Amino acid sequence: MNSIRIFIAAFFAVLLSFCSYAKTPSGVESIGEYSNGCIKGAVELKDGEHFQVQHWGVYRNFGHPQLIDYINKLVVKAKKAGLPDLLIGDLSRPLGGSFGAASNHGSHQTGLDVDISFDFSTPRKSEYELNHPEDVYIVDTKNRPTKFFDNNRVALLYMAAQDPRVERIFVAPGIKKTLCQIYEGHDKSWLQKIRPWFGHRGHMHVRLGCPTDSPSCVKQAKAPNGDGCGAELASWFIPPPPSAKPTKPKVKPKKIPPARCQALFKDNNYN
Repeated sequence: MNSIRIFIAAFFAVLLSFCSYAKTPSGVESIGEYSNGCIKGAVELKDGEHFQVQHWGVYRNFGHPQLIDYINKLVVKAKKAGLPDLLIGDLSRPLGGSFGAASNHGSHQTGLDVDISFDFSTPRKSEYELNHPEDVYIVDTKNRPTKFFDNNRVALLYMAAQDPRVERIFVAPGIKKTLCQIYEGHDKSWLQKIRPWFGHRGHMHVRLGCPTDSPSCVKQAKAPNGDGCGAELASWFIPPPPSAKPTKPKVKPKKIPPARCQALFKDNNYN
């Protein structure tokens, strides 16, 4: 009798092991550059109890599990701090890659980038509002703070930068300048991760560093030392010198994805 029980137990153990193996997805990996790459094993981000996902395009809510974990942890921190619920913008497509020529995104290709809105999800957004998102700008077109540049947005930026996985957080130059002024006389070391970049008045663009499971992920150069509140920041506010002759915009060569990404796209009929 005991031998029969042992046999049955062993049989179901093997069966359970086989089923678990069959359901286990292939390894997760971010491949290539942030602006020219792909991702295997991306995870879909869906609305949570204290955050919602905006739909700026179709299937742009996928990311590396580390990115999903980062977002979930940030949501918990924000809730504990008494902030309104968060609004999450673009992550990556299911296999990464470009959003297409019509998009103004150059990166978001490896599942390691996420846009976090300066709007909030309190009160909760309707499906129409999520499908037709609108920006809340915390600086105007002249990089001056608006009425929306408040303690909640400052706290959110501060919390977003504290995770050691964060490589950079891109914001409009005026946002960085205002943060430097607010933290004058206080610890500004965290501002090293806050990088000025045009076009980020309505959201912060958070970028994680390459995960340890992704040896083919191309690391970005480290940000310059210091808080970036001096000459480096000032250079963003210097108008370009007048040109004697009008120049034609340079045509950028089309980027060719890494060979592994091309194979991944081809195998999945992905374009």
